[in-house]
Amino acid sequence: MSLYNIGKRVLYRGFPNKSSMPIRHYKVLSIETSCDDTCIALLEKNDSKAPPKIIDQVKSTLNSVATGGIIPTDALRFHQTTLASLIETLLKKHNCRPDLICCTRGPGMAGSLSAGLQLSKGLAVAWGVPLIGVHHMLGHILVATLPKSEQPDLTAPQYPFLSLLCSGGHTMLVLSKSITDHEIIANTADIAVGDSLDKCARELGLKGVMLGRELESYVNSIKQSTIQKFDTMETKESNLNSFKYKLGLPLKGPRREKYPKDIVFAFAGFLSSIQSYKKDKGGLNVVLDQETREFISYKLQEHVFDHIIDRMNLAFTKHGSNKRKYEHADGKFLGVKDLIFSGGVASNQRLREKLATRLQFQDNDGEVTDLNLHFPDLSLCTDNAVMIGVAGIEIFESLRIKSDLGVCPIPKWPMDSLLDVEGWVNVTPEEYNQVIQNK
Repeated sequence: MSLYNIGKRVLYRGFPNKSSMPIRHYKVLSIETSCDDTCIALLEKNDSKAPPKIIDQVKSTLNSVATGGIIPTDALRFHQTTLASLIETLLKKHNCRPDLICCTRGPGMAGSLSAGLQLSKGLAVAWGVPLIGVHHMLGHILVATLPKSEQPDLTAPQYPFLSLLCSGGHTMLVLSKSITDHEIIANTADIAVGDSLDKCARELGLKGVMLGRELESYVNSIKQSTIQKFDTMETKESNLNSFKYKLGLPLKGPRREKYPKDIVFAFAGFLSSIQSYKKDKGGLNVVLDQETREFISYKLQEHVFDHIIDRMNLAFTKHGSNKRKYEHADGKFLGVKDLIFSGGVASNQRLREKLATRLQFQDNDGEVTDLNLHFPDLSLCTDNAVMIGVAGIEIFESLRIKSDLGVCPIPKWPMDSLLDVEGWVNVTPEEYNQVIQNK
C-alpha cells in the first residue's frame, strides 16, 4: 500500500471503500500535555458516520500562582508525577484496555510534549496498538464536530470552513478545505490573545491560575451602571476620559494600508498601555484604585475583542467571493458557511457575543450574511484530551496513517504542514481491522 501526497490532496490505495469497513465499539485513550495541563480522556467510537462518544475525561492543572507564570521545568515535573497515575485510575475505573492511543505531538513546550509522547509510546508498545501524534490546533478545530449542549440542533461544520483559534499560545484565523488542507489567513504578529490577557490581568493586580478567566470574572462583577458610564468615555486620546487612560485599536490609522498583503493580529500593545499608564502614575508598582482598575479592565477587554472582530472583518472583505463588487476580493472564502471558535479564550462569553453580532461576512452577491457559528462546550474550549482523541480518530479513519514509534515532539509545528513532518507511516489493512474489530 502506498500513500500519495499530491499537492493538498491525499489519495490512498489498498483499502476497500470506507463505508464498507466494519466499524464497531473501539476505545481510544487520548493524552494532552502541551503546556501545564495534564489531560486524559477515554473515548469510544461506535459508528463510522457519528462522532465518538466521551466515556470520561480528567484534567489536572499546575498551580503557577506563586511563580507568576508557567516555568517549563515545573510543568515537565508536574506531568511526570501526575500523568501515569491519572491514566491508571481512569482505566481501572472503566475496566478496559484501549485499542488506539492519541497524544499531542505539538506545538507546545518541548518538555511537556515529551512527557505525554514518551508515555504514549510505551503504552503503544505494551498494548500493541497504533499511536497517533496529533497537532494540538487540529484538535481545537475538530472538537467542534462533537454535539454541542448549547447548540443541539447545529450540524457539524462542512468543508470548507473557517476557524478562529484563540488561546494562550495561538491566535489565528484558518481556512480548512479538508483534514489535511489548512491555510492560515491571519496570525499574530507578536503574542497570542490569551497570553496578552493573562499578562494584562497580572499587571492589573489580579491573581489566579487562569488569569484571562479571572479578568473576565472581574469585568463581569462591575456594576451595570458603572459599565454604562464607562461606555460614554473614549480612550483614543487620554484627554477624552477622566482617568487619562489612552488605548486605541492596533494597526489602525491613515498610514495603514487598507487591504494589507498579510493580515495580522497584534496584542503586545495592550500590556504596554497599562505599563505606560502606571509609570505615569508613579511606577509599575503603583496600586490602582478600584474605579480606575475597573475602567482599565473593562476598556482593555473590549478593545482586545474589538481588535479581533476588526481583523476578521478585514479578512472577510479581502477574501470575499464577490470579485465583481470588490476589486480586492479574491474569492478565497467561496463556499464557506461555517465558523468554528475554539481555544481557551473561546470560553469568554463577551467575545462570543461580539462574534455573534458584529461579524460582517459577505456572500457571493456581496451581501452581509450570517455564518453558522460553532461554539464548543466550555469544558472543551480550554486544553483537553477529548479534542486530541477526536482529531486522532479522524486521522486514523480518514487518512489510514499512524505515528512511527521514533517520532519526537514538534514544539513549533505550522498548521499548514500537518503531513509535511517526519514520522507518519501507513496503517496496513490488518492493523486497521485489528483496531475496529478488536481482533
